[in-house]
Amino acid sequence: MHKLCDAPGEVEENLSAELVKLAGARMIYVLGIGNKDRGDDGAGIVVAEVLRKTFPSYSFSEHDGLEGVVLDISEKDEDAFIVFVDAADLGEEPGSIKLVKADDISATEITTHRVTVALLAALLERSGKRSAVICIQPGQIEFQAEMTDSVRASVNSVAEALRCLMASRAP
Repeated sequence: MHKLCDAPGEVEENLSAELVKLAGARMIYVLGIGNKDRGDDGAGIVVAEVLRKTFPSYSFSEHDGLEGVVLDISEKDEDAFIVFVDAADLGEEPGSIKLVKADDISATEITTHRVTVALLAALLERSGKRSAVICIQPGQIEFQAEMTDSVRASVNSVAEALRCLMASRAP
């Protein structure tokens, strides 16, 4: 069953409102980060995969070569807002969601990614693009583990909030 965009749940509604404040009327791109082989760490990838079905030109994952995707977006002549989605240790309950402005991410963040989100956000900023990160608290990230129910529920909420926002701006 799908929720209608005009009848979101509380999580989707709150996240959508925060995103609208940050993104304004800009086109939305989603870049999912993570490792699906490590259970909850794949949350960002799964969000991107869900959105790619409807928005194949605006939703990408780490498997697409994130650095190249960021460079391609930075060269586009459009007003765009890029949303990174990643599992992150927030010190909260598994499945907790937090929207973090790119300005609030430290350039010295500790990461398992080849290139830090802070660096990618800085590249986008230089080309006039804005960005933020939707962080989802993982419950477990062991190798070959399944995604936990709480994180799967958050992935669905994040994907729905982004789907509704992206649909309102589709070209």
